[in-house]
Amino acid sequence: MDALPISEAVGARTGGRRRSDPARQNLAPQWLVFAIVLVPALFMAAVGAQPWIDPADLLRDPIAVAELKGTQCCKIYYGAVSNLGVMIWTSGAAVCLFAAAVLAARPDGMRRAVFPFLAGVLTGVLALDDLFMLHDHALPHFGVPQPAVYATYAAMGLAYLLVCWRTILQSHYGLFVVAAGLLAASAGIDWLIHNDELWRLMVEDGAKWVGLCAWVGFHVVACWALLVDPAGHRN
Repeated sequence: MDALPISEAVGARTGGRRRSDPARQNLAPQWLVFAIVLVPALFMAAVGAQPWIDPADLLRDPIAVAELKGTQCCKIYYGAVSNLGVMIWTSGAAVCLFAAAVLAARPDGMRRAVFPFLAGVLTGVLALDDLFMLHDHALPHFGVPQPAVYATYAAMGLAYLLVCWRTILQSHYGLFVVAAGLLAASAGIDWLIHNDELWRLMVEDGAKWVGLCAWVGFHVVACWALLVDPAGHRN
């Protein structure tokens, strides 16, 4: 017996009945969405509360920690949370771009591939910024002021939002709002408050860490829905 297409198999199991909103039928359960925010928040709290390692050594970029330590450098855990963040950014970009490639290869799939493609490009740029400290050191070193870098990222985010807002609203948009809000708050703290006190670092990097996990989690869920939902989302 030949295997049924996914859409027919779903219909057979449900007695031919379709849900009223097929664009939302493959979204993640609410508990998973909650966990995408809660688990990173608990992790960051544990980083700040643990008594063995200076949290700043875990949160800052490894190169920044090495420069501060001088002759005491280096430990394998320097920049551990920063490195994990780069891995999460990169994984999110890879998932989005892979989803875009799969959708683009399907008949009439180019329109549906716009959302994951733009999300993958934007997430990849943020990964590169985190990895190479672009807005902190690299670009200002070449004469590009930090406000201009932030303005460029904001413009890219706004363009992405204007093109893909329908798809965002069809997914767990609350998770997107949390992610965007926390990332914006982290950028604002980095821009406006300039001191090396631990509280500022915990607030800034805590918002960034939870925000980037929520950002990647939102896009992985949205890409999954696009790939498995026969009805598809609309940009």
